[in-house]
Formats: sequence, structure tokens, C-alpha cells
Amino acid sequence: MNMKALTLIAGALFALHASANPEIDKQFSAMDTDHDGKVSAAEHAAGAKAMFEKMDANHNGKVTAAEMTAAHAEITGQSAKKSDMPAADKIKAIDADGDGVLSADEHAKGSAAMFAKMDTNKDGFLSKEEMAAGHATMMRKP
Repeated sequence: MNMKALTLIAGALFALHASANPEIDKQFSAMDTDHDGKVSAAEHAAGAKAMFEKMDANHNGKVTAAEMTAAHAEITGQSAKKSDMPAADKIKAIDADGDGVLSADEHAKGSAAMFAKMDTNKDGFLSKEEMAAGHATMMRKP
């Protein structure tokens, strides 16, 4: 079997395993508001906005690493794992002004960029498999 075939098989097995992830199932179901089995850019943006509002515990329009960490279990249904990227690193990845906290605008722009990266077939929608594979890749510790 050639290397390209092995890579495709490994990717398919990873996507199958990742699609059984209860954290992704919860996020995907919450975002797929029209229940068509895929998440549009608008659905993803609305889900990201709702997530930001849950994380912003003091409702000041900014999310700190402490707020993000505290909201993790509520948002995902699971406690953070040691293999997960720390909240401070997630913030740093999209913190445009470098102040160590996320504004709603920074979060929205970061979410849009994440959607574009996860939409690997560029059809304008995320399948559960694309979402699972994208989250797994982007949220691992560096």
C-alpha cells in the first residue's frame, strides 16, 4: 500500500474516532441550529458569540484566561485535559492587541479564521468530522 493511501486511511480513522467525541458532538449539535447535519459560517459565528458570552463571567466584554478555564466544563461538558491547549495560549493565538485578554471582536475574528481552516473541502460548511479534526489539531498543546 502506498503512503498516500495510508495517509487517507489514517485520516479517515482519526475523523471516525474524533466524530465519536462527546465534546464535539455537543458543540456541533448546539451550532447546527437548522439540524441539517452541517454547520454554516453563520451558525458557527452565532455559536462562537454564545460561547464568548458564557465565558465572559463578569460581562465586561472581555474574556481572561481564568474566565475561559472556568467556563470550559460548562461549554464542553467535560473538564479540560492535560493534553488541551491552556486557555492563555488559546487567547495568545488570537489576541490581536496583545493585552492578554480577548475582546468580543478578537474572538469573532479568531472564530472565523478557525472556521476557514476547519472547512477543508471549502464548501462553506463544517461536517462533524471536519469540526472534530480541526479542533483536535488546533487545540493541542504546541
